[in-house]
Amino acid sequence: MEDVFDTTGRPPKGWMHAIFHGGPYGEDVGRCIPGPPAPEIFTVPLAEGGVHTYRLWTVGSWSDPEDPIAVYNPDGPPVPPPLLTAQEKKWIREGRQPDGLVRVRLDAQVTRGRWEWDPDVPTIEAMLTGLRHREHLLLQRLTDQYESDWYIQVLLDEDDTYEVVHQAGTAADREVTRSASQAAVRDAVLRWAAEQPTWRTALEWPKRGDGS
Repeated sequence: MEDVFDTTGRPPKGWMHAIFHGGPYGEDVGRCIPGPPAPEIFTVPLAEGGVHTYRLWTVGSWSDPEDPIAVYNPDGPPVPPPLLTAQEKKWIREGRQPDGLVRVRLDAQVTRGRWEWDPDVPTIEAMLTGLRHREHLLLQRLTDQYESDWYIQVLLDEDDTYEVVHQAGTAADREVTRSASQAAVRDAVLRWAAEQPTWRTALEWPKRGDGS
């Protein structure tokens, strides 16, 4: 990438200011990157060989909305595993049922790419306890309702608390809560996977319509 700097508050046309956490640009002031929009990922060649990858964290501004500032770090924001598409769900069912195998009810995956079909209790527990900071565990129920998603998702944050997201159908039915208790999160996840109606009682969920 071309070296373009600006300390006047107005970068050249086709460029925008950026801040970097760590890496070869960590100490740079006034560095500009192509944009807007800011690229989500770009690499910087290293003098000793190889490249350093930056990932976009956020875009904001100090005071002037016409002067957006991209903020990068080496890790980027935590990204949950992708939900299965309707077509993927259909393929799973068609691939399992003709062979006389048990119908797949649940898909479990973690950020690093581990997948399990219809995981048992020890497997789910191992996936949960094996989470690293900023990683997700996603359990998705494979229903016949192709137009909606039923899942529970757990993110282990950097302060060792858990963000739990539950969706029962459409995005309008999505709920989010937090807990510092791995045991409580474990109970909620295992009960949800077993389709026990008491799964909600393991965590404190915001009341509907309270805006939280």
